Amino acid sequence: MGKPIRAKSQLQIMQERTAYLQKMIAQGYVFFSIIELEELRPVMAVGLMQRISSAILKGEDKVPLKPAQYSAMRNKLQAHKENQQRLERCATLNNEGITCEQCGDTIGAIAAYEANIELGYPAHHAFKRLLVLYRKSKDYKNELRVAQRACRIFPKDESYKTRRDKVKELLKKPSSKS
Repeated sequence: MGKPIRAKSQLQIMQERTAYLQKMIAQGYVFFSIIELEELRPVMAVGLMQRISSAILKGEDKVPLKPAQYSAMRNKLQAHKENQQRLERCATLNNEGITCEQCGDTIGAIAAYEANIELGYPAHHAFKRLLVLYRKSKDYKNELRVAQRACRIFPKDESYKTRRDKVKELLKKPSSKS
């Protein structure tokens, strides 16, 4: 028969935990509360989520991270929030443009879509509608400007390049100068 399995005493568990904490601190880690890290979930790497889950299962309430890692996640979260705000603003402006178009207010629709493309958020609706609205009003210079901007924002989308080239041809014709 083998040795009997002995459970670790509370003292052994505390000594191991203390040694672990000292080792992590010596390596430059800082312990952050799981509650504090919860805010960073939208930008958190899967590995860190797994470490947090493991800590929770062990009854721990803190997780070690290098300060630079924590700071990088904070910056990433800020960028994520700003991107979300741009997306929300983009959707609002698109909805304004759609409403204006439905009411026959072309000038209002153009204003909403122009404000939208100034955001620089990579969404197609405002670009496509502006191209249509400028074409309908035979405003080829603005149509060209929007097509060129779309080519910069969506460099892989061939439809904007094709549109840009067609508008350039229209502008070469003497009767279509606007």
